[in-house]
Amino acid sequence: MQEHLKTNILNFKWPNSAPIIYLSIEDMEGSHPIHKSKFSRQIKEVFSDADLSNTDQIFTTFTTEIPDAPSIKLNLVDGRELRIYKQFLKHQLRSYFKSKDYIVVKNFVGDVQVWMPSKKGNTADYNLYYKFSFKIQFAKLADLPELIVSYDGTSKVLTKSVKDIEDSELIKRCVYGQKTFNYQMDLDTEEKQEFYNAIQFEQAYPIFNLPLARALDIPIEEPVRPANKYQKYVALINNFATNYLFTEDFKAIFPFKTDAFIEVPLNRINHIDPQVGLLEFGKDQYGNKKTHLVPKLAMNNLNPYKRPNNQNIKFFFVYHTSHKEAIKTFYNNLKNGVTSDKKYFKGIEAYVNIKASTSKEHFIEFTNENNPIPEIVEKLESLTFDHDNVRYAAFYLSPFDKYTPNPEDRDIYIQIKELFLNEGIVTQVVDYEKMVVNIENQYNFQFSLQNMALAIHAKLGGAPWKLAVTDKKELVIGVGAFTNQGENRRYIASAFSFQNNGLFRKFEYFDQSETDLLAGSICKAIRDFTSVAEADKVVIHFYKEMSYEELKPIIRGMHTLGLKIPLYILNINKTEAEDIIAYDLNWNKKLMPVSGTYIRISENQFLLFNNARYPNSQRYADTDGYPFPIKIKVSSPDEDAFEDADVVLELLTQVYQFSRLYWKSLRQQNVPITIKYPEMVAQIAPRFNNGVPDDAKDALWFL
Repeated sequence: MQEHLKTNILNFKWPNSAPIIYLSIEDMEGSHPIHKSKFSRQIKEVFSDADLSNTDQIFTTFTTEIPDAPSIKLNLVDGRELRIYKQFLKHQLRSYFKSKDYIVVKNFVGDVQVWMPSKKGNTADYNLYYKFSFKIQFAKLADLPELIVSYDGTSKVLTKSVKDIEDSELIKRCVYGQKTFNYQMDLDTEEKQEFYNAIQFEQAYPIFNLPLARALDIPIEEPVRPANKYQKYVALINNFATNYLFTEDFKAIFPFKTDAFIEVPLNRINHIDPQVGLLEFGKDQYGNKKTHLVPKLAMNNLNPYKRPNNQNIKFFFVYHTSHKEAIKTFYNNLKNGVTSDKKYFKGIEAYVNIKASTSKEHFIEFTNENNPIPEIVEKLESLTFDHDNVRYAAFYLSPFDKYTPNPEDRDIYIQIKELFLNEGIVTQVVDYEKMVVNIENQYNFQFSLQNMALAIHAKLGGAPWKLAVTDKKELVIGVGAFTNQGENRRYIASAFSFQNNGLFRKFEYFDQSETDLLAGSICKAIRDFTSVAEADKVVIHFYKEMSYEELKPIIRGMHTLGLKIPLYILNINKTEAEDIIAYDLNWNKKLMPVSGTYIRISENQFLLFNNARYPNSQRYADTDGYPFPIKIKVSSPDEDAFEDADVVLELLTQVYQFSRLYWKSLRQQNVPITIKYPEMVAQIAPRFNNGVPDDAKDALWFL
């Protein structure tokens, strides 16, 4: 079936006459700053009597006349003045929605975001708002200006004001009038102090956050995720556009070419051959190589590519006294399979092709579920492990799930993971309550056990599958990050160096500020790889756009090593709830484009769709998911890096391939493991008391 791709972009017309804006050296009421990076020749000419060389900004009231002030007619061909025109349009957007009494804020990338009150989903405790963002760009996908309309999810605003809340330290962001503010902001400027002093607490309403909701006894519901995110997203932006944008007063600001989201130009669409994502599994008894595109289907019939190196594997359990009996049922299902026909899970030995038994002498039972560590440490010190001959894995039955109110209870599994990792033992956490529910629903339970078996196999050093197509000698390094919201601090994990077959090598992790250490670890990975093999290129997958300061020591390190191989940087972003997407109207109303579809959305910037929908596939299960595309920006410090027209396709293909190597779940991921795995490490490792042992830095214990 021929695809029919549309995107969340509205084209609007260039103005018949460019706007005239009024300028001032001095700030005044109602004016807006123009940064020095936008000082065009025309601006410098109208301020010829002033020295702007040491001026960081001037001011404008846009089209509101200032008596006796200079003015310019914006030249929309001049890049600097085009940026001022964009600033003017954003001002008009904000003013328009504020005039309609809606909440108007900046989203995390500084675009205009509007909060629309919901007619459904409100409770006595909070009111629900749908959030939509606008990004303005010029002639990126077509020849006209473009308004990107994005759905950014929802926010719940409490009906109880700041004045009526006792524990103020639990208050984070609040709605105040038509804007939001951070109640815990640093009062480090006179402007912030003035704003804080003027707040009427009875008119400020906190935005829902979990600790505050728990303190106020607001019912916390587990989020209901739609089976198909595309359907919800597209329906919401279409309804929003129809009701609020395709109106005469809004179109007076943005005169749309048509009242419809635009189609993706055919010359911007291309496809990666699905066969490059072919995966290699274990050989059959006759030595024949076995391959497949879909791990979920392959693992039912094929063996993993590589077993863990140790032939002797033993499992033991760490559990609360009250869970003792449940272990027998759980282990019986893990060992022997689920449901009478055992169609999808015949037991862990059959599923991941290993021999394993229980090590009952190592079972650890504890009585204090809120503070089990002292008991576990005491019992662990009395145990002896045969690490020379046996590889151990501990199953921790956690009494707490990720929604448990007390963060100390939620973090117990981190402490247990570190405790056993220091003993050379990998762990698998099992949510006890979820396990009990699953045991009662045997059909669903088998799929949980599949994922658990897959992760255990990889943690023990096995490789469930690898890339079958490996004709390049490339070193791939991934850099991912995780922001700890409680600390408001970002951690980075890096130097996941992969061979071109996708097999993992090693990692390190750092604080965000440690850019020199990050660069050093990347250079070490390059040196280690090139000392044993000649690389065609070095590719770094980075979780954000890499700054020159971050890139400079890497370039210097490659020069020191005498390496003249090309270096490519791929900035890889998820687009889960922001920015640009595309959707296919020709796929039974399911909307998700075919896997491997990529769209050039600007110079060296692409949308790539990673999913399990392959061409000519007749059926698609909702359980396979509907992941949104990822956004990739390709760059290089080397001048001739893109002389070969095929290099971009090769780099995108590599991302596509590495998204198929996730061993924590059988579900296809949209983000490559080069970003996903470091993010998982950055989430866990900084919470360890003594860091990750060196001998665990080449293992996948974090899955």
